[in-house]
Amino acid sequence: MRLAQSFGAAATDYERVRPEWPPAAVDRAAALLGLGREAEVVDLAAGTGKLTRLLAERFDRVVAVEPDERMRALLEIESRAGTAERIPLPDASADAVFVGDAFHWFEAAVALAEIARVLRPRGGLVLLWNDWWETDPPIPAAATELLREPFERSGRCFRADVQAWRGAFDGSRFEAPREERLRDETARSAEELATLFCSTSSIASLDEAEREALRRRLLDSLSGEYRLPVEIELVWTRLA
Repeated sequence: MRLAQSFGAAATDYERVRPEWPPAAVDRAAALLGLGREAEVVDLAAGTGKLTRLLAERFDRVVAVEPDERMRALLEIESRAGTAERIPLPDASADAVFVGDAFHWFEAAVALAEIARVLRPRGGLVLLWNDWWETDPPIPAAATELLREPFERSGRCFRADVQAWRGAFDGSRFEAPREERLRDETARSAEELATLFCSTSSIASLDEAEREALRRRLLDSLSGEYRLPVEIELVWTRLA
């Protein structure tokens, strides 16, 4: 899918402005799944490594799997080219697989079978999403309108994406998934916020000239600093 492969076009911006994952999210997932420091884990669809780095602080062995070489070039940990539907790891080689902001891009049935293949018995799967779209103060109406057209043209819906896991596990080898929500917050300058919006799939998939023109128009309508309350959706399960 074109949109799923769009992020590499904005890889440097993605790394610079996307909110970091809070350590509490990984700590909570580890506690829920009983994962100790010695656990071997996979960061699937690792992107530029925002979640990978946090996992590496928590676990002794972390392997990042990412299909886009432009994103993978920014990873500073062991990484392999691969997709969720074709994971370049042996059978029963991991204690847990983590997926940050990416499960909705997967062909769910195929990906879940592959994830089950690389997990050891009773191995865990963690799905995470960061929802940072609300800002304080709210962005001006002019900025909202600038974002609306490419977003609607893309056909994506963030909240539908976050809920894409519901029903995906029916008939899989996994237990019924459970969910929790955590809260965090961050702040971005006007320039960083404009760049953050342009790192999303609907805008990252535009050609470079159109993307930069939109970023500049967004920046013209923004000023000061924006607080971003972040809600983290944590979904977890394990092999039955």
